[in-house]
Amino acid sequence: MAAMREMLGCVRLAATLLLTVTGACDRGVANDAQRPPAPVTGQWIWSASDSAVLARGRSTVPDLRAGVWVATIDWRGSAAAAALATSLGRPLDATVGHDAELVIRLEHSINESWRALPADSVAARLDERLGRVLRVVERGGPRHTVQLDYDAPVSRLADYAALLERLRRPGRSLAGRSLWITSLVAHLADPDYGKRFGPLVDGHIVQLFDTGDGYTPERAREVMARLNRAAIPFRLGLGAFERRLASGPTTHRAWFDIIPTAARSPWYRGMWIFPGGVDYQTYLPR
Repeated sequence: MAAMREMLGCVRLAATLLLTVTGACDRGVANDAQRPPAPVTGQWIWSASDSAVLARGRSTVPDLRAGVWVATIDWRGSAAAAALATSLGRPLDATVGHDAELVIRLEHSINESWRALPADSVAARLDERLGRVLRVVERGGPRHTVQLDYDAPVSRLADYAALLERLRRPGRSLAGRSLWITSLVAHLADPDYGKRFGPLVDGHIVQLFDTGDGYTPERAREVMARLNRAAIPFRLGLGAFERRLASGPTTHRAWFDIIPTAARSPWYRGMWIFPGGVDYQTYLPR
């Protein structure tokens, strides 16, 4: 009997150890599933000079991702006879990498289409045009992440969200595809920004150049507060170039200082850099 009791005790101990190890493994799997994806560092390509900057950038950032401007869509003509028009941009060639993202610019003139046509008609026309662009660019190859670059007026954010919802429906041009949109700091002032766009996109890229948002530490804190309130994945959109305006020089590069603070946010997913032909590696945190 003593030997049997000792054997049963060993069996119970082994079972307890097995459950403990299995539970720890299960928790590890769950934690891995809940862990956000690694942040991306990407560079936009809008010109041949940007392609050269990308090649140099990959010497110090080997996994630097390319965001290739492939088309611009705008609304041309009078209200009675206007139509969408497309200008093709840079080619999607082997130099950009298999993980390149496709940037499609929607010009400000798209705002006029809402005044001329019902929302369903605008969505149908834009859906047809986007589908055509993607077929031409991808040529039947793998589907790439799409970035829609559109400076929607703050007063049209609800319309823009409704448009995206239509374009994401089954059978439409952006259905089942990874989608990021650009946002402005002014958009994030809308307390419903996250509710409007969170269910529709993988995330947004907040543009911190050429928007009149000059850098100050106070402004940076305000931007971070808005990004965290929106509570959807974001990437920083940074400019490596500067302009000299009548109001004074821009402070685009100063916004690189926000990276360490942004990286502590649970919603941070990396950054995209618009080089304007300028090398930017020295501005990145080490």
